[in-house]
Amino acid sequence: MLEIENISCRYGNVAAVKGVSLQVRRGELVSLIGANGAGKTSTLRAISGVAPISTGRILLDGVDIAQSTPKAILMRGLAHCPEGRRVFSDLTVKENLELGAFLRRDRAGISSDVGDMYKRFPVLGERRGQAAGTLSGGEQQMLAIARALMSRPKIVLFDEPSLGLAPTIIDSVFDLISGIRTQGITVLLVEQNAFAALEMCDRAYLLEAGELKREGTGRELLADPAVRAAYLGG
Repeated sequence: MLEIENISCRYGNVAAVKGVSLQVRRGELVSLIGANGAGKTSTLRAISGVAPISTGRILLDGVDIAQSTPKAILMRGLAHCPEGRRVFSDLTVKENLELGAFLRRDRAGISSDVGDMYKRFPVLGERRGQAAGTLSGGEQQMLAIARALMSRPKIVLFDEPSLGLAPTIIDSVFDLISGIRTQGITVLLVEQNAFAALEMCDRAYLLEAGELKREGTGRELLADPAVRAAYLGG
């Protein structure tokens, strides 16, 4: 469904991503792990059109989207749930959800989907008229996930969904992301908690200093001595 071929991404003289290639098959949950600064976020930003690439191709359902705008990529069914949640703090929960569907024109469908999000995330329904900036970190993360789903995507990129959350909330967020697959939505996950990311995924890739170093199933990387030593505490 998503195929990255030898992409490179630079910020000035700094090479953030160096010739990375990876695949995400339809219906999979694929994790991208690595240390801070490894190039994980830059890879997601390149896929969603936020960061330009200097080389390579990005194919979504066989169509090269590498030079497409973020809007055009979203219209093709790829949504990005960014690091830090990035909710619109001064807008209400309901308004944030509606903005997730800003490219859609089916008002009845949008209204129905907002209602579905309230059912799936009851706390959002309780706080529908509340400013998003007043929500807790976990509630904002739920809002960011729900907002991404409002575009009715085929694939969602999640960037560090557990970052800054209380341990009691993290498991709930991971359960939500795993549950998205039951709707037929494909997931590419960047996550600082390497153990959780590898446990929940079908396949995984390890990035180091912008380069792809290892790939395999979640179980294979969990059992890899080098991965365990560097990212899983031995």
